[in-house]
Amino acid sequence: MNSLSKKIDIRKIAFTFILLLIITRKYLISFINPSIDIGLVKSLLFYGSILGLLILFITDSKKSVSEIILVGICFILYLLNREGAILLIVLLAVSAKNIDDRYIVKNYLIMTAIFLVGALIIFNVFPWLEHNQEVHYRYMKKIDALVVRMDYGLGNPNAIFYYMVTIYSAYIFLRFKKYNFIDRIILFASAFFIYQTTYSRTGGYTIFAGLIFVEIIRFLDIKNIKPLKLLAKISPILISAISVITGYFFYNNSMVNRLLASRPKYWNVYLAQEGNFLSIFGNHYDSTIKSLNPLDSSYIYIICVLGLLTWVLFMYLLYKGIGGFIEDDKKSYLTVIVIFLIYSFAENLLLEAGLSFAVVLLIKDVIMRDKREIDIYKFIRRQK
Repeated sequence: MNSLSKKIDIRKIAFTFILLLIITRKYLISFINPSIDIGLVKSLLFYGSILGLLILFITDSKKSVSEIILVGICFILYLLNREGAILLIVLLAVSAKNIDDRYIVKNYLIMTAIFLVGALIIFNVFPWLEHNQEVHYRYMKKIDALVVRMDYGLGNPNAIFYYMVTIYSAYIFLRFKKYNFIDRIILFASAFFIYQTTYSRTGGYTIFAGLIFVEIIRFLDIKNIKPLKLLAKISPILISAISVITGYFFYNNSMVNRLLASRPKYWNVYLAQEGNFLSIFGNHYDSTIKSLNPLDSSYIYIICVLGLLTWVLFMYLLYKGIGGFIEDDKKSYLTVIVIFLIYSFAENLLLEAGLSFAVVLLIKDVIMRDKREIDIYKFIRRQK
């Protein structure tokens, strides 16, 4: 094995370990009882991940101009708003630039499946550990009655789909070229079963839309259909606009709130009542506001919490990345990013580095397209 192979292998192991830290932190935040103070553990996992990714970034001598600028901008944004979501996912993408995409996706699939199955077993075998034991209901107009929504021990009926989106998307990505009847049965049947027990419309509708999109995209030459190509590239901007308009102007509309499970009235708290959606570097909300007003929207989160500057940067990355996927006919990549974009309208998932592998692949692709490479160590030696 030559030195390059050893170097790549070490980077793969490091990437896997850091991803494990990131996913561990996500599950701790989601499922540990809020009354238990894990602030120190969360900080250690976050800064440990950042430090590990920075080491991988610094020790990689050859860097493209794009990745240097991108990492630099994200660091400045973090120093200004102290929110590390965009920095973490960009560093993760940069660290993965010499790692095979299928290896990356398999890591996400295996780790998410293990963590999710582990959580399901623990909270169902030891139900007293579940910190939110509230019984959830949904009114069903067909039968004019309230029905119980199962949460599978995760404290929220939407939680199972929230984590399953990564598993479904990874499965579709890895099986895309060999996608067959058995795959369709497995995915449709499991999604239908979860929907029928949780009545989680966001997760159910997104997964079903994604599965239908798989069927369409396989036979559609989107590269040669200019209106569709443009629509795909600007879709994140359109979804952002729809989110802001809905939360700002229709937050009191009973029909809209019923359709979106009261999300618009919560969005308005962040957009107008307690913040300003035109804030360049984002707003700071206290813990009481956050606990009383769940922010289930990636687009509102990016605009209000991370700020307009971060939103512009991220929209640019999505525009370039989606355009690149279309030009290279990367249909499996396009499929999974579309699933995450749709699901993130009503859930805060898009910049979750431990779940949103599609965004990691997209940012990686944008970076890899820039062939303007700089050898940092060679440059430093020349200056001496």
